[in-house]
Amino acid sequence: MQKRTQRPIPVKALDQHFKPRGALKKTPIALERRFHIAADRKPEVKTRLERIDRGDGQQHWEVIVDIDGVRAGGRALPPALKGKASKAGKRRVSEEQLAQQLTGYVPDHLGFNATPRERVKSLQTIRPAMSRRRVATTIFGTDNRLAFQDTTYPWSTVGLVQTNRGSGSGVMIGPRHLLTVSHVINWTAPAGFAADWVRFTPSFFDGNAPFGESYGVHIYWYVQEDGDGFISGNEGNYDYVVVVLDRRLGETTGWMGARGYDDDWDSLNVWSHMGYPTDLNSGQRPTWQGGFRVDGTDASAQSILHQADVFPGQSGGPVFGFWDGDVGPRAIAVQSWQTTTNNGASGSMDMRDLVALARTDFA
Repeated sequence: MQKRTQRPIPVKALDQHFKPRGALKKTPIALERRFHIAADRKPEVKTRLERIDRGDGQQHWEVIVDIDGVRAGGRALPPALKGKASKAGKRRVSEEQLAQQLTGYVPDHLGFNATPRERVKSLQTIRPAMSRRRVATTIFGTDNRLAFQDTTYPWSTVGLVQTNRGSGSGVMIGPRHLLTVSHVINWTAPAGFAADWVRFTPSFFDGNAPFGESYGVHIYWYVQEDGDGFISGNEGNYDYVVVVLDRRLGETTGWMGARGYDDDWDSLNVWSHMGYPTDLNSGQRPTWQGGFRVDGTDASAQSILHQADVFPGQSGGPVFGFWDGDVGPRAIAVQSWQTTTNNGASGSMDMRDLVALARTDFA
């Protein structure tokens, strides 16, 4: 592995390198929400608006959609995903290409904060197990996760991933590219498809979707997690996928860059993680933790060990850092698994290459 000299910036020093700012342009965005219906003929659709009073002096509106012609009791599902397995180690991009191809993007219509500003109190909805004996836990010492509702960049890039297997977390990693975890994907797909439906809602908070939502159309992976409820060693090395979305949602939310992990960074307390833990706020609010260290193994595919605090629902959320000279952070891994001694994320060089492949094929 080629060693790099540039190190990620400590979380406490981020504001010295990345100055907080508001939006550069007060530009309204287009919002798209979707749902699916079953009907025996083309339905008739009417829309209307109603003003909502929240007592805060702001203008809030309710969008009401009336649909005539829906099949009574009918169920409809989102579209399934096309895709083809990729082979790890067969494709590499140079560091020079990486610097240009896999950088992040900050839209002018969003503000920038290197750490989340709009923090909120968490409500614990799943209590830790109580026992005189030692029990399995994913929280090491004090719980350092902080819930937030900040929608500036890069907090705009992370959101809730929903599938018919459950829910997890994910991050925009390109203009229409979502990085998330393999074990949240339903790999039992209809004939002719690689995986069943995926919905991504960036900055999801208490049911609110400030940037709308998008559905997957294509998927890239190395290893399909087998659905047995356990993450094996090989699954832990490759527990990530890149989902191509049905529109360029990243032009509204921005996106993170991607980078392969360097083992010279093992001792640095510079990493952050975001996700939607189900033990806090029933998975309805994102949390952030920053300033922890990770420990990688010297391989192109890695389970990256750490003791940041995680709980189911955070799977697929990015482990990321900031480098001087970049416009924003880069993801090095996604949260995957946990044990009593360590939590684990999947990433490194092969993840970087999978992101590069998806962004090349679907620019």
